[in-house]
Amino acid sequence: MHHRNGSFRSSSLFRFFQSLPFFLVFAVAAFPARAVAQQKQEEMPFIEPAEHSRMVKARVLPPHPNLTGAWQTLANEMPINPVHVALMHNGKVLVISGSGNDPDNHVLEAGVWDPPTQTVRTFRITWDMFCNGMVILPDGRPFVLGGTKKYDNFLGEPLTAAFSPATESFAATAGMGAGRWYPTATELGDGSVMVISGLNDTTGSVNTSIQRYQPATNTFTSAGTSFPGVPLYPRQNLLPNGKVFESGANFNSMMYDPATTTWSAVANTIFGKNRDYGTSVLLPLTPANGFKPRVIIAGGGPGGINVTATTEIIDLSAATPAWTAGPNMVHPRIQMNGTILPNGRVLMSGGSATDEDPSTGTLEAELFDPGSGTFSSAGSMEFARVYHSNTLLLPDATVLAVGGNPQRTVYEPHIEIYSPPYLFTGSGGPAVRPVIASVPPELHYGQTFPVKTPDAASVKEVVLIRPGAVTHAFDMDQRLVGMTFTPAPGGLSVKAPVNGNLAPPGYYMLFIVNSAGVPSVAGFVHLGSGTGHDGDGGDHGGDHGGDHRGRKKPG
Repeated sequence: MHHRNGSFRSSSLFRFFQSLPFFLVFAVAAFPARAVAQQKQEEMPFIEPAEHSRMVKARVLPPHPNLTGAWQTLANEMPINPVHVALMHNGKVLVISGSGNDPDNHVLEAGVWDPPTQTVRTFRITWDMFCNGMVILPDGRPFVLGGTKKYDNFLGEPLTAAFSPATESFAATAGMGAGRWYPTATELGDGSVMVISGLNDTTGSVNTSIQRYQPATNTFTSAGTSFPGVPLYPRQNLLPNGKVFESGANFNSMMYDPATTTWSAVANTIFGKNRDYGTSVLLPLTPANGFKPRVIIAGGGPGGINVTATTEIIDLSAATPAWTAGPNMVHPRIQMNGTILPNGRVLMSGGSATDEDPSTGTLEAELFDPGSGTFSSAGSMEFARVYHSNTLLLPDATVLAVGGNPQRTVYEPHIEIYSPPYLFTGSGGPAVRPVIASVPPELHYGQTFPVKTPDAASVKEVVLIRPGAVTHAFDMDQRLVGMTFTPAPGGLSVKAPVNGNLAPPGYYMLFIVNSAGVPSVAGFVHLGSGTGHDGDGGDHGGDHGGDHRGRKKPG
C-alpha cells in the first residue's frame, strides 16, 4: 500500500486569501507513464490499464482570479488512494480506496475527509470496495454496490453496504446475488436505486441483469436486462419524465423505462466511436429553461486511444433528440471530470491526451456555460489528474480535486481546491456573498417554504444541488434543480421541486445566488416525504454567512 503523510492545516480559504497577497508559488508533481497489459475477454468492453511517472514545475496564481478562478494546493495530503468520493450531508467527504489498485494490498481502507480541519480519518473495511458503484440513499447514507472480488482477471463483488455519516461506519445491506465490478447506480424518482453493468463474480463477463434496490425493505428485485454492448460504468441520468438516459461510453445512446424495464434507441453520437472515460453531465434543470433535460458529453476515446477534445449536447425534450456539436475543449481529455457549480456552469478539468500518461495531462481547466454554449478558462491545476481522479462540489461552492492513479501502487496524494471566479472581486479580493440565515431542514415536494436571508433583494436564483458521488470520470449523483421564489418577510418564499423525477428524494445543498452570480454557502436540506434519515447532529439551518472551512469540527 502506498501511503504518504503530510502536515495538516485548518485555515479557512477566505481567511487565507485575506491574509496573504494574491500570489502563490506551487511545486507541481506529475507522473510519466507506461501501460501494463490489459485483460482480454470475449466481447468485453474497454477496461483500464494503469501507469506511472514524475516531473517538477513551478507555477504562480493567475493575476485575475475573478476571470479564471484560483487553484490552491492544501498543506495536507490524502493518505489513501481516493478512487471513490462522495459528499455527505454533514459536509464531510467519504473516501473509498479498498485495495487501492494494488492486488498485493490486503489492508482495505476507506476514510472521511473533513474540510474544516482538512484532516482525514482512515479506517479498515471488511471487503474490497475498489471499483464499486455508489450513490447516496434518500436517508443520506452513501450506498456502495459491488467492488473487486479478484484481480487479473477481474471478478466483481456481489456485496453492498451503506455508510452512516453519524457513526462513520459501514453496515452490510442486501447482496446482489451476482458480482459487479465497474457498475453504475442511478437513484430513481421513488428513491429506489437502479444498478447496471459490472463484471460478474464467476466468469468475469459483463453482468447483464438490471436490479432495483428498495431501501425501505433492503431488497433487490429484477428490473430487466441491459442492452447489447453495454459498457462498464455506463453514464446514466434520471430525466424529469422518470426515464433513464444512457449517454456512454457507447456511441449509440439509449433510454431505459423503469416502468416497462425496456430499452429504446435514442441517437448516435457525432463522434461515432466509444468515448471511453470521457464524462457526461446532465445540465441544470431550471424554471428558466422549462426544466428541459440536456446532456453534455466530453472527451474520451475508443479503447482509451484517439482521445478527443470534442463535446456534444443533446436536448432530450425534442421530439426527435439528436446530438449536436458543442465547443471543443482546449486539449483532448480522457479520465476527466465535470462538476456542476451553483451558477449553472460546469467545471471541466483533469484528464490527459494519452490515457494514464500524466506527461500529457491537461492542467488547464475550463468552465462550460450552458446558456451561451461556450467555454472559458478556469485557470490551471497544480497536478495532472488522470485515472482514478475525482472532483466534487463542496458546500462553500468551491471544488475539491483529488487523486490520479497512473500506475498500480502509485497515486497522486496532493489535494487541490478550486475557487471559481464568482468568489472574487475585480481587484482579486473575496466577493461579498449572500447569506442564508436559515432554511427548513425538511422539505416536501411542491411545498412552499421560507429561506431567511438579509440579501433577498439581490437574489437572482435559488437552486438545489445534489451532493456528488464520483468515480472513473463520472458523477453518478450530481444534478442542479432551480426553484421559483418570491420576496417574503425576512427573506424569500421558495417552491420546492414538484416530484422525485425532477429531484430524487434525499439531501441537497441549497444555494442562493445573487445578481452578480455570487453564491451563498449552502444549507443542507432533506427533500421528500420519508422520515428516519441518518442524521449527523449537525446544523442544517443554513450557513449563517460563514465559510465552511472556517468552522472547526472534531477531526
